[in-house]
Amino acid sequence: METHASNSFKVGKSKTVRYTTIIIWLLVVAVLIPVWYMVTSDPVIGSIIIMAVVTFLVAVVMAYFYSISPRMVEIGEGALVVHRAVGRKEFRYDDIREAGLWTGNPLHLFRLCGCDGFYGYTGWFSGGGLGKHFEYVGKYADAFYIKLRSGRTYMLSCDEAKTVVERINEKR
Repeated sequence: METHASNSFKVGKSKTVRYTTIIIWLLVVAVLIPVWYMVTSDPVIGSIIIMAVVTFLVAVVMAYFYSISPRMVEIGEGALVVHRAVGRKEFRYDDIREAGLWTGNPLHLFRLCGCDGFYGYTGWFSGGGLGKHFEYVGKYADAFYIKLRSGRTYMLSCDEAKTVVERINEKR
């Protein structure tokens, strides 16, 4: 029987993801702090309410993308499990029709809805040889895809993606 450690694979983050995350945080702080200072130095109820709503919405969006960012991929007994910052997404082996390494070009991907580098690449994308698909990717160099019997396609990434794809194909 394999150990838990040999079934868990970390989702590495590319330099682009790390730099994008840092830059977005710096921009948010660099914009919100001075604007809040201006709003509170000459307080008008309307501007304070608008800034509170904008700050809340920015915080919610940033928290959402952090919460769905992939951390680890696990080869479980009955399912492939993507561990996110908050929660997990399971793909039963019986539901997987095809799994393979992704060899496409990230420049050929079009983001439909989601995040293109902030804590990773998450959300709905199109192109790259996969058509419309959902991504949980930290680094495109480590990407693989799974196609479900339902017709949905997911792109995932983790260290040792080749090993993960081989194990998925053995179990399905």
